[in-house]
Amino acid sequence: MTNLDDRLKNKFWRLTHLYKIKNKQGELITFKPNYLQWKHLAQKGGHKRNLILKFRQGGFTTLYAIDYLDEALWTAGMSCGIIAHEAKRLPEYFNIVKRAFNNLPEGLKPTTKTDTKHMYEFVRRFDDEPLDSSIYVATDIRGGTVQKLHITESAYIKDRQRLNAGSKQAVPLDGWISEETTANGFNEFYDFYMESRANPPKSKLDYRAYFYSWVEHAEYALNEPIDSYTKDEEDIKSIALAEFNINVTDQQLAWRRWKIKEFSQTKRDSGLSPDQIFQQEYPLTILEAFQTASGSVFNQRLIEAIVLKPPIAEDVAIGLLRGDDYDMAGFEEQRRRTERVDAYKSLHKKNVVMWGLPEYGKKYLVGVDPSGGDGSDNGAIDVWDSETLEQVAQFYGKLRPDELANLTVEIGRFYNTAYLGVESNMMSTALFIWNSDYPHDRIYVHHKEDQTTKKRTRVIGWNTNSKTRDLMIDEFLIFFEQGGLIINSAVTVSQMRTFVVKDNGKREHADGKHDDALFAGFVALQMRKYHAPTVRVFENNPFA
Repeated sequence: MTNLDDRLKNKFWRLTHLYKIKNKQGELITFKPNYLQWKHLAQKGGHKRNLILKFRQGGFTTLYAIDYLDEALWTAGMSCGIIAHEAKRLPEYFNIVKRAFNNLPEGLKPTTKTDTKHMYEFVRRFDDEPLDSSIYVATDIRGGTVQKLHITESAYIKDRQRLNAGSKQAVPLDGWISEETTANGFNEFYDFYMESRANPPKSKLDYRAYFYSWVEHAEYALNEPIDSYTKDEEDIKSIALAEFNINVTDQQLAWRRWKIKEFSQTKRDSGLSPDQIFQQEYPLTILEAFQTASGSVFNQRLIEAIVLKPPIAEDVAIGLLRGDDYDMAGFEEQRRRTERVDAYKSLHKKNVVMWGLPEYGKKYLVGVDPSGGDGSDNGAIDVWDSETLEQVAQFYGKLRPDELANLTVEIGRFYNTAYLGVESNMMSTALFIWNSDYPHDRIYVHHKEDQTTKKRTRVIGWNTNSKTRDLMIDEFLIFFEQGGLIINSAVTVSQMRTFVVKDNGKREHADGKHDDALFAGFVALQMRKYHAPTVRVFENNPFA
């Protein structure tokens, strides 16, 4: 029996000399893995659970089809399956296998038991060694065991529960599963992929995530002169160097320009610009892939540039609030500082995250997006510095309307009697705040006019409607794109990533995601226009 080194050498030779494929020009050529295909084989090594996010026509389906055919031809008892996300792709994928098999030298072909349009079963190898192996393509697998399973365009499989409970269960614990795909927005695959990306595998059963950018594919190049670079091209060169250690060539950028021009001449109903279509088909980064596929509202590259500030540690915050000269301060001053520390401890205990403490003389804005009436949904409270537009505190969690109102009042008092803007979709929260002892001139109200009587009625809370909704989103978006916001919350950033334009043109969270923390920030920034010209502070400076 040959040893492992010999088997690997033999496999290497077969993968570079034995199998035939059609290239993009329709020519029959000998398959030889390209740079990215070799890179992936080297990266995954012996790891058995793999997720591949890639650009369009990256060649990974071809790689796995040839690799699995090789396994079925040379390894006894090996059953290999390839799952397509839709039935119409089955012939395309199996033709890769069939073409390679049909063009084998006759002396190497095994004895075949089954030869259908979607399946091969092999009985004996060319040297009469028993095989009892198979390779096939299908839309799912029910029954039987598959040692190696490859799933194509995994992000486009609508019923992932069925995939997980059905086809994947056909693979034993020591079997192999690979999933490769282009992005399809912020769906279940996005969650699965990002979780795997953030948590490197600790065992062979954990998934390892890979991303392959178009700039890594040397074939995407065109010999056309480039005199100067656009801002986008300069960004591409910078990102490629930082993330992939690749110096993007003029030839690659010329190919990109040609491809974008090609997209501009093709009618699309997606509403995306030619540049956005290019990003969707040929993403530079992971989140560019997901966001462009979803029609993201916020610029992914700007989101990635956000540097999150860590929350203030409890001991540091208490030290700052007490002050170095606490022991030398008078009794009243010590009492005031102790009250501030107690207020901070109360908020900290209630999971209010703080990146900045209230400063003497500063004005703060609070936006509130209430939870559902029973507190089963998340409520959000966002605090911003009115002058610097820095996000200084946030609460995000499940509370009843009255509890959320009490916490809003507590936060508002701590931040210099901040100006409160409460979204009025859950009026009970706004009413609880109004009926508290919080100063009414520090709570946003608007006036509603009766169209018949022309009588104006004062209404508590911010009303998000067809007019104000777009306004608040646009203004936040402009501030963000111009670099005017200092965003510190990972929750806010996460919701910015999954805030998309739906098919009906409405901007909201992607299916299965949330935007309540983001809307709390939208409301808070609107309060800049309405808060009183003066700020309530202590008579003496308690922050000195």
